[in-house]
Amino acid sequence: MKRIIIALGLVFFAANFANAQGGRQMGTPAERAERQITQLESLKLSSDQKIKLTEVFMGMGKRQDSLRATMNGSFEGMREKMAPIQVETSKKVSLILSDEQKKAYEAILAERRARMNN
Repeated sequence: MKRIIIALGLVFFAANFANAQGGRQMGTPAERAERQITQLESLKLSSDQKIKLTEVFMGMGKRQDSLRATMNGSFEGMREKMAPIQVETSKKVSLILSDEQKKAYEAILAERRARMNN
């Protein structure tokens, strides 16, 4: 009897633990923008650049969130609809960065793409 109770307790604990993890949390557009700025620390951004980039990343995040909401969890075709948002964001980021920073930013993006492909 004790073993059954312990086994049920472990199953209950494991189920609650897995549920508490909640999968991959994306956060709010502001939180995601802050993470993106943090990931670009190697570019040695000025405070003015950080402010402008935060606005750009927040705008992208809001647009992506609204797109996700309209798609109702359907991932079919989401990549095609998100791609123009990402292209537009990259263009805006390029306008804010210096030439040297642009090269480093492109290297960061290439590294991300390589990681995603693996």
